[in-house]
Amino acid sequence: MKKLYFLITFLSVGALMSFTNNDKDCSILKNNTFTYRNGSEDVIVIFKENDHVEYHNDKEHFIKSDIEWVNDCEYYLVIKESTLPNFPFKMGTKMHIKVTKVRGKKVYYTSTLGGRSWDGRLTKRKKAEF
Repeated sequence: MKKLYFLITFLSVGALMSFTNNDKDCSILKNNTFTYRNGSEDVIVIFKENDHVEYHNDKEHFIKSDIEWVNDCEYYLVIKESTLPNFPFKMGTKMHIKVTKVRGKKVYYTSTLGGRSWDGRLTKRKKAEF
């Protein structure tokens, strides 16, 4: 169950970056830093050009992915490297993310992977971390 929750969270972050509705400004995703909650932990998420990195466990572990942009509100994350223990996905796994809403510093999205979808939310940090 913990692996499923982690997968849902990971996919949700990806979903945050994608959506095709013209009344949303999804440019907030590019070259910015966000956080999301995974249980009691804050996960740091960095979007830079075509690179996506998630830092877990106070930056002890990470997941690195390539971003394949469909448009400003929709993208794919392709996993390329992970140091997260018991990470359930293989390198090359591709997750689809679609942004559903942007409200202030919060980005809401739907992630899809392996026929399963879930919703998530990212919160923009005051200072970008590159």
